[in-house]
Amino acid sequence: MAPVVLILGSGPRVGASVAQAFKNSGYSVALASRKGTNSETEEGYFSIKADFASPSSLPDVFSAVKSEFGTAPSVVIYNAAALTPPSDPTSVLSVSAEAVTKDLNINVVSPYVAAQQALAAWETLPEDTKKTFIYTGNAQNELIIPMPPMMNLGVGKAASAYWVGLADTLYKSKGYR
Repeated sequence: MAPVVLILGSGPRVGASVAQAFKNSGYSVALASRKGTNSETEEGYFSIKADFASPSSLPDVFSAVKSEFGTAPSVVIYNAAALTPPSDPTSVLSVSAEAVTKDLNINVVSPYVAAQQALAAWETLPEDTKKTFIYTGNAQNELIIPMPPMMNLGVGKAASAYWVGLADTLYKSKGYR
């Protein structure tokens, strides 16, 4: 049985390139996105419709992967992201609270829930299976870059960098990366 990679947030750039690289390495590929079809794509990937603004939708994505492939993903890549630019370019605090909440769900809460789901799924895999969670990002998880249009994205990346780093440290002994 081929190992499975689940790419959460699989757009035409990073998601498509990563999917092809994993397929070329012998993985079965599941892609979750807003435009998912819950069917096989012409490239042979399993496409799943997902709403990352709603963290409670993530368990269904993991269930769909296990149902489709008969096994849990050993690699989970969170590549979804959101940002809402300030309505007033001169005021970084002009982003509505509703937009901040939605973007934080996509940038912080949904990847956190995905990591929880990955941990639970990995418990069903053989012990010697390599297990990896990747949260794609950029310099905004390490630096404060004074770009007001990127405020929500930067806040989300910085918040997630903390829990990802902590989880990496605490789960390393189990062989999880």
